[in-house]
Amino acid sequence: MSELKHKKYSLFSSLVYHAPFLNTDECEMYVKCLEDVKKDQPRPQRPFLQTTDKLHLLNDTWKEFSDRVIGMINSVADDQSIIRDSFYNTNMWANISSGNEYFHQTHSHPNCFFSSIIYLRGNESSGTTFHDPRPQTQVFTPDYSIYNSINGSSFQIPYIEGYIAIFPSWLPHNVSGKADDNSTRITITCNSMMHCEVNKQTAYLKI
Repeated sequence: MSELKHKKYSLFSSLVYHAPFLNTDECEMYVKCLEDVKKDQPRPQRPFLQTTDKLHLLNDTWKEFSDRVIGMINSVADDQSIIRDSFYNTNMWANISSGNEYFHQTHSHPNCFFSSIIYLRGNESSGTTFHDPRPQTQVFTPDYSIYNSINGSSFQIPYIEGYIAIFPSWLPHNVSGKADDNSTRITITCNSMMHCEVNKQTAYLKI
């Protein structure tokens, strides 16, 4: 049997971008700035704290941070050839662990186009796990000799301090708390939306 000669297409990809964003000193500066921001405990049984989701509106420091995120969002939009007028952050908040069993259940972010996570402090056990949004793939799941982002139903990107992860807001993701020491985990999350005019026939939209 002759060797398979083929082209391989990655169809309908769920793209996650993972890139350097802040240096070590900047990470620590923003961690210190969070000390002056009021924290809320949304659910007492969950060992983490959250700030207001309007962090980007508090002062010039956080506005500048938000603007830097938008710069990265625009780079991703250019990479995907997205036509738009501009992007803006609708929400921005910090997640701060308050115990080594910190977790964040599987969820997605409604009413926005891109979401991003900036990793200020943590360790290798504190990564974000993304999940295949296609339920059809679970009808039959064979074993693989190597599991990776192509054949797996979930994939964890590494936790690297100072990095940013940018992904489509509808992509399900979570943080595991099982046997992980997440006691130092601090992240900033942003939801980003765009101003644009969509001219597809019978699907016109201006936002």
